[in-house]
Amino acid sequence: MKLMPSCREVRERLTDYSEGALTARERASLWLHLLLCSACTAFYRGLRALPGVARPAALPPEEPPPAEAAEALSAALRRIAGHRH
Repeated sequence: MKLMPSCREVRERLTDYSEGALTARERASLWLHLLLCSACTAFYRGLRALPGVARPAALPPEEPPPAEAAEALSAALRRIAGHRH
């Protein structure tokens, strides 16, 4: 899974995300997407509201990203900032 998955990719993996069935990198990518995308966060909240579909899990920003994701995000932001000058 890429650092910033698409909305479609996120929605396909939300049950796995809430069940803890993703790798640390995949979980961090989804967490980052949910942090930035209100539409997918609302979709996830709706999914969690359905009994038996997805067990409750922390929503961003309550869950800190793994160190690997934080480092990848910092590197991506540095690259973006470097392209602006």
